[in-house]
Parts: sequence; structure tokens; C-alpha cells
Amino acid sequence: LVLVLGTTLFSAGVLLGGLAQSIGSLVVFFGVVNALGQCCIAPPAYSLISQHHDERTRSTAMGIFQGADYLGIILASSAAGWIAGLGGGMWRIAFMLVGGLGIAWAVALGFLMRNTPQPSADRPTVRDAFGALVRKPTAVLIAVAFGMFMYTNCALRLWTVAFIQRSFEGVSLASAAFHAVFWFYVGALIGISLTARALDFVGGKRPSVRLETSFVGFLLCIAPMIAVAYSSTLVGCCASLASLGVTVGVYEAAHYPAMFDCIEPRYRSVATGLTGCLAFLIASFAPMTVGWMSDHLSMRLAMASMAVFFLMGALVLLPAIFVFFKKDYVGR
Repeated sequence: LVLVLGTTLFSAGVLLGGLAQSIGSLVVFFGVVNALGQCCIAPPAYSLISQHHDERTRSTAMGIFQGADYLGIILASSAAGWIAGLGGGMWRIAFMLVGGLGIAWAVALGFLMRNTPQPSADRPTVRDAFGALVRKPTAVLIAVAFGMFMYTNCALRLWTVAFIQRSFEGVSLASAAFHAVFWFYVGALIGISLTARALDFVGGKRPSVRLETSFVGFLLCIAPMIAVAYSSTLVGCCASLASLGVTVGVYEAAHYPAMFDCIEPRYRSVATGLTGCLAFLIASFAPMTVGWMSDHLSMRLAMASMAVFFLMGALVLLPAIFVFFKKDYVGR
């Protein structure tokens, strides 16, 4: 029910965004309504996946779910360049088409999905779930590290297009929008697909491998992020974005499985929502910080500064790996 409601809400927000007649109404429809709908997707989706998959298949299942998001962004970025080239009010048609398809899909979900609720005794309150989360230092540290990741994720989504257009002469807005998204998410799709399968293969023998992979993923992101910031050619920048996407995929393949390794099943949906709130709170500072650095220092330095947050994410996970994980691990 929550998934269907969320899909309906965010699709309606997109559709109504195409009908908006002012900036205010666009903010309400595409910002508020769409955001409310999206908030209803990840917590029940990841919880539902964890109900049907244990540590032997969980990473692959969650990787497929996240990979679908990457694939959607890749297709959208390809279409965006074409639509931008048409000019006029074609962006409205795009909004209404995507929103209409989303509502149709929500109707299909309502008929096709079968509910698999937890037993009534396993329905905790938000207070219970929050208590279960904060009593697990590993989960808290994973949540903080996820905030470092979402900071860079938000900054990349908002500023990479402007960075490409300002750094390389002759690049149109439509071309910059395509390159900023396409290469990164192609790399991410490759990274998450390969890593998720490998984690499930190794996870049964070494339970801490998902947490360790999150740590390695953060470290692997540092060099490509710096390479993106200081690329001298558009080709080099795109190659670096693809490399960064692969390393981001490595991290994302491990993040939620690592979190669920130390959260009991009945608390996972609420824990996903709570950690997401913390992550987006940290990420909310990214647009202002990167923008200020771009104006007062340089845009290349602003982009390179994101590597610091990847490093901080890795450092946050160190005590989780070496001190708390064995005690917090909940097993199958």
C-alpha cells in the first residue's frame, strides 16, 4: 500500500509540475508532492526486499533495485538532451508523459503486488525503531557515513552540469546535461551490478564484507573525484565521471546490506527512513557550500572538495569495522 501510494504521489507531482504556471506552483508540485511520494518508496521497498532475501542474495536484490534507478536516470538523461533541443514548451510534455506513465504503473502495482506484512507482534513504533537504531553503534556510524555520501551525491547532481559548461568551451547546456549524467550512471550501473553479486558470493563466509566494501568504496571514490575536478578535456572529464560512477556503485551495492546486517528485520523500514533523513539533512548543505566555493575560490576546487567527504565517510566506518560490528551483527 505504501509503495503504491508513494508511486502515485511522486508521479502526480511530476505530471502536475508540467501544468505549473508559476515558480511557486512548480515548487509545490515537483518539489513538495514529488518529494513526499519519493519518501514513501525506499523504506518499504528495502524492507520488503529484506523479507524475501537473506544475506546470501540480499545484496544482489538490492543492487537490482538501485540499478533500476540508475537505468532510469540514464534513459532520462538521454531523452533530456533531445527534449532540450526542441525548445519551446516541450519540457511540459516530458513532465506530463513521465507523470502519466508513473500513475499508470501505480495502478498496475495496486493490482499485481501482494502484501507480505510482518506478524502483528513485529510492528514496532517509531520510538522502538529509533531506540533499536541508536543502540547499534555500527548502524549509527553507517548512517553518518551515508550522510557524507549523500552530500557528494547531491552536490554532483546539482553542480556537474554547470561545471562542465563552465570548464570546457563550446559545450551546450543540453550536451553538458547529457555528459554530466550519462557517463556517471553507466559506470554506477556496472559497479553496482558486479559488486552486489560478489558480495552475496562472499558474504556467507565473511559477514563483515559488506561493511568493509562500503569502506573500500569510499576510498576508491577519492581519486576519480579529484580527476573529474581537474580534467583538462571533456573526454577526460567523462572518463573520470564513468570511473567515479563505478566506485560509487561499489559503495551503494554494500550500503543497505551492511546496514541491515546489524538491524533486526522488524526495524528495517523505519531505520531506512530515519537514516535517510539524517543523510539528506547533511546533504542539504551541499548546494550552498559548493556554490559559495565556486564564487569565492574556484569551481574546480569546489568539485575537488567532495573528495574530502568521501574520505570522511571512510574514516567514520573504521570504528564500525574494527570495534562494533561483531557485537552488532544480527545474522540471518
